[in-house]
Amino acid sequence: MLLANLMLALAWTALQGALTLPNLLVGYGLGYLVLQLLRRGGVLPAHYVGKLGTAVELFAYLIYELILANVRLSADVIRPKQSMRPAVVRVPLDVSSDGEILMLVALLNLTPGSIAIDLSEDRKTMYLHVMHAESTEQIRDEVKNGFERRVIRLFASGRDVVTHG
Repeated sequence: MLLANLMLALAWTALQGALTLPNLLVGYGLGYLVLQLLRRGGVLPAHYVGKLGTAVELFAYLIYELILANVRLSADVIRPKQSMRPAVVRVPLDVSSDGEILMLVALLNLTPGSIAIDLSEDRKTMYLHVMHAESTEQIRDEVKNGFERRVIRLFASGRDVVTHG
């Protein structure tokens, strides 16, 4: 349903003739209202409404992580002595579906200073290259309690959400 809402937002933006953030936001809001009306008519599942807050939380966390990573990267560029501590970290995964794994990998790859480089054959372990690793445990905790926990909550449909830490 989130995809349907995003498609409605893009359709609205196309009708307005300009791809701008205000047009996307208005389109998303209008799409949400349309989908709400369809839900009340029994066409859409009720859990979609609750997912909006989770999606907004995930987006806000992404913005926070982007700012933090860019500040860290900028500081490394400005300093005469770089403080990078690159490492490849093995991260056990609680996400299991293709969509969950794809979203987690995309979010990590969007964040400067980290990139998912491999996934085990059983899809239970991801290998992540990071530029600033204080410790492998710290990186695992950041992934598990950061993006992964939020992705699981976004995709959850009645299953228990696991929180590490």
